[in-house]
Formats: sequence, C-alpha cells, structure tokens
Amino acid sequence: MKVCGLDLSKEALAQMIDFSELEPASGKDKLLEACRTAREYGFKGLHVNQAWAPLVARELEGTGIETGWVISYPSGTNETAVKIAEAKRGAALLSGRPWVVEMVANAGLLRSGDHAGYRRDIAEVTRIAHDNGAECKVIVEECLLTDEELRTACLLAAEAGVDWVKTSSGRERGPSMERVRRMREVTPTGVKVKAAGLGSYWTPLIALGCILAGAERIGTRKAPWVVDELSGMVADLLKAK
Repeated sequence: MKVCGLDLSKEALAQMIDFSELEPASGKDKLLEACRTAREYGFKGLHVNQAWAPLVARELEGTGIETGWVISYPSGTNETAVKIAEAKRGAALLSGRPWVVEMVANAGLLRSGDHAGYRRDIAEVTRIAHDNGAECKVIVEECLLTDEELRTACLLAAEAGVDWVKTSSGRERGPSMERVRRMREVTPTGVKVKAAGLGSYWTPLIALGCILAGAERIGTRKAPWVVDELSGMVADLLKAK
C-alpha cells in the first residue's frame, strides 16, 4: 500500500522498525511479551539489555528477527577495551543467529577534539561485529553535539566502517526532524540513518516525519502503535488527499 511514495503497509513498516524493551526494571515476563509482539508484527529487530539478549535470540529463533546487542549503553563512556570485550561477548552468545550491534559513541572524545580516538573506539567494535556476521550501528547522541560536531561524528563513524548512524539512545533528548535530515545529508552514501528517542507524544507522526526526513530505520518501544497508526488512519488520511 503506497501512499505519497511510501509503502505504509504493516509488513513494510514493521521491517523499518527496531522494537525495543530497554527499561532496566523489565523482567522475564516483559521480555517474553516483547518477543511475542515482535513475532506478531514481524519487526526488523528487537533490542534489549545485554542480560536478556540470549533469551530473546532463543525465543526469536527461526523468525529472521535480529536480536540487538547494545554496547556501553546509554552513556558511551566505557573504555574502548571494555567495548571490545562487550562486542566479543555478544559474538560468543549470538553469532550464527540474526543479530546486530548498537554501540554508543563517546561524545566526550569527539568534543575534546580526539577524532582519532573517537574513530578507533567505533572501528574496533565495528570490526568484531562484521567478523561475526552482524551490522554495526553507532549512536552519536546528536542532541549533545553542535551541527559541526554532528557532521564530524557522522563522517568519522563512516570512516570507521559502520553500517548505520543512529540519533539517540533515548536517555537524552530526542532528535528533531531537521537534525535527522541533516544526518542524512552529511552521512556518506552507503551508511544508513536510524532515528530513535522519539518520545511518546504522537510517536507515529514523529516517526513518519523522520522517515520523510531520510531515516531508513526507526527505533522505538512504541513500535506497535507506530505500525497500527501509520498503516491505518494516517494512510487513510493521506489517500484521501
């Protein structure tokens, strides 16, 4: 179902979304519920805290849904050696299944002018992900950066070999559509943009705006609402135009 050039079918939308259950207090029942929801909708991925990733991978076996392995979440300030250890642990647990690495970049290194350290921090984790069959997404926490710092962050991440640059961890302020568009404009072709940290106030329409601004993936704990709203009433309203 294409509307204004966008495929707003439930199936297409679900494949543009990484569902998340990252609340620190969420227990096993909540994670199993998230797995059931991910299977029902056919989301591209389900991103959880590290302790639950093996459970999620087992529950999603055979579905093709990626298990997200989050590194240095949410601050990004772990030493590179610790991030490397986290990446290797993820590979040991998840390699051979659909999985993806999401690491939080160290914004402090970037803002201190240590571009080589910032790039290396990302490149080391990216190498381990790629060697073990996973894409790597780097969270740049755009709200902490000036426009020029954001441009530099995206370029350094691309030089480090990442597959995706992502706006936010969700623990800081979320992105504006203008910032999503800027990330798409300054990030080299071949590296995709993921928007996350969209908040809960009319998340579906914010998600749609981010897609129109150039985001190829949306990360949200409100994924079912986004799919239902965009494929339903929003699609009907756009078709009526």
